[in-house]
Amino acid sequence: MTTEILIWGAGGHALVVADAVRCARKFTIAGFLDEMRPERSGEAWAGATILGGLNVLSTFAGRGAFALVPGVGDTSARLRMIETASSSGFLLATVVHPAAVIASDVVLGAGTVALAGAIVNPSTTVGRAVILNTASSVDHDCVIEDAVHIAPGTHLGGRVRVGRGAWIGIGAIVRDGVTIGENAVVGAGAVVIQDVPAGDVVVGNPARFLKRNSSAPHSS
Repeated sequence: MTTEILIWGAGGHALVVADAVRCARKFTIAGFLDEMRPERSGEAWAGATILGGLNVLSTFAGRGAFALVPGVGDTSARLRMIETASSSGFLLATVVHPAAVIASDVVLGAGTVALAGAIVNPSTTVGRAVILNTASSVDHDCVIEDAVHIAPGTHLGGRVRVGRGAWIGIGAIVRDGVTIGENAVVGAGAVVIQDVPAGDVVVGNPARFLKRNSSAPHSS
């Protein structure tokens, strides 16, 4: 029997995740969770129903037919979601759109999504709750730690390491061998040719320091 899946989130990114789920045909969508807007409970949305927020997790927890995947872009929220889901007994789903290309030796961590056009090349390690967004590419021998968001159209060269919770903005390019530190933010369209320290925000071509990332990484 096909496992049913809950998508935790009910915004733009959840729409894209839902499409990937349906295209992959591995799960059927049981519904969406929206903890930020409880008034949406019962609303028909994106071909399914918004079931509620955290209050409904216990209804599904421990029932083996149900899986869960984060459907928000915010990296700190994704980490919280997978910890909550794991402690509640959910299977954390990994969702791969059939138009993504994942090398045979790559293992995607629990709660990770690889969306249409994403490419991950050999000898790369991808952690939990990572977003490999539309038409992004990660080349050989990379390490992508938990909850990283690699935005649409982003390209990473070989041997790049991206630290936990980092955000790499739309259309950015990261040169081979570069390390992006934990909770760092790379701005849209930036060209990164040297290491980015943990918590730094960099922008431009070549990428340069803008400020410290004093808040949680951004939502989609």
